[in-house]
Amino acid sequence: MARIILYTGKGGVGKTTTAAATALQAAKRGYKALVISTDPAHSLRDSFDQEIGPEPKRLMKNLYAQEIDVFYSVDKYWGKLTGYIQSLFNWMKVDDILAEEFSIFPGMEEVSCFLWVYSHYTEDDYDVIIVDSAPTGETLRLLSLPDVARWWIVKVFPIERKLLKVVRPAVKVVSDMPLPEEETYVAIEDLFDKLNSIHKIFSNSDVTSIRLVTNLEKMVIKETQRAYTYLSLYGYNVDSVIVNRTMPTHIDHPFFKEWRKSQAEYRKEVEHLFSSVPIFEAPLHQKEVMGTEALLEFGDSLFGGKDPVSIFSNIKPYEIVKDKGVYTLTLKLPFVSKEEVKLHQVADELTIQIENQRRNIFLPGFLAKLNVEKASLEGGELRVTFEKPARGGKK
Repeated sequence: MARIILYTGKGGVGKTTTAAATALQAAKRGYKALVISTDPAHSLRDSFDQEIGPEPKRLMKNLYAQEIDVFYSVDKYWGKLTGYIQSLFNWMKVDDILAEEFSIFPGMEEVSCFLWVYSHYTEDDYDVIIVDSAPTGETLRLLSLPDVARWWIVKVFPIERKLLKVVRPAVKVVSDMPLPEEETYVAIEDLFDKLNSIHKIFSNSDVTSIRLVTNLEKMVIKETQRAYTYLSLYGYNVDSVIVNRTMPTHIDHPFFKEWRKSQAEYRKEVEHLFSSVPIFEAPLHQKEVMGTEALLEFGDSLFGGKDPVSIFSNIKPYEIVKDKGVYTLTLKLPFVSKEEVKLHQVADELTIQIENQRRNIFLPGFLAKLNVEKASLEGGELRVTFEKPARGGKK
């Protein structure tokens, strides 16, 4: 099956260039590679200096590219769902053009990416799928979607579906408002099932690698730290950090003296912060990195002859171990203090929150029957220990 490599980072750090160069390096090595852009502000076509459409387009031998078009994707995957939404807007007397526009909800572009990656992966058309993602915030929402979807499908969806079957006859007596039919629910259920499946694919570190692209600047490094923390929270494997636009050593002009000094200090900081994963550097180029020749040169300088499709690091961010009858859940949470982590358990749900990012972990049956005895955060690892409930039930 295919390898999946996802590049993310703060806007403007060079994710698209890095993704395009990686795809080109992979194709040069004989892999059938697809690079797919999820960023609404598509610039993949600019990197290759070629037009790219909503379906994979062959650019050269072994190399294909695709830019997600949300309207095209919605028609392809969500016809029944958006059909109902548009009928509801029409019933509300909303203009047809506005109804079509409003039927595209925030987040659909991110979900579309998941569905395309899922489709390409399961059809096994490519050796490697390289995702040029939106800036960090949008990517984190994209990667947290399966957890949200799984919560809805387990907690809310069955109740709403049964309730509608009961109230439908009564609603039809008093109103002609369109209600979702069974086929609409089937379409939603299929969507959630696919999101759940793609979560398993993305969290499989033998398949998917997430690579953080950064620059040697304070604000960018801080955002890279946050992204690394949140990705660990959601159970995704970060296999490397890409430091882009480093100052070449041969530049010795007085104008760049402070810049070089600043970069040298930040380079040490990056090496310290991300010492657990490989770090690759790409120097600042004299010209814009556009077109095949420039992208090949960029890829050569970045990977230095290494196979870009390799898994550079494979550290499990989340696991459950049993020792002397005691179960401990361990989660990698680098760069946070214990004061920043909020943790609580309700029945079979363990909720972990860091600032505005929250993850609901559905515990295995044997753990759901236990209580959280204690939790500690040491060395970038959150350890949650479970014990049997005292007589009288769960706390």
